[in-house]
Amino acid sequence: MPNKPTITAAIIEANRAKNPIRHVIDYDHRAACMDVLIREARNREPRKPINPTHGNIKCDCPNCFSSVFYATDLFCRKCGQALDWSD
Repeated sequence: MPNKPTITAAIIEANRAKNPIRHVIDYDHRAACMDVLIREARNREPRKPINPTHGNIKCDCPNCFSSVFYATDLFCRKCGQALDWSD
């Protein structure tokens, strides 16, 4: 199985897809690239952290459930999910 495409590779593939003259050689690669772009777009929409502990200082990422710290982490360090700390 080939490596998972990076966000850079996904952007390059998306730009290639906009050109109708180019022929697609590897549909699986293009589909994997589109999955990366969809995941990244979803992560950019801020979501509220869950399961507050220690007086709301430490919470969990709503996407991957790793620990995030109140108001210091704007994005999850593991998955890149944007965090919404507003009340």
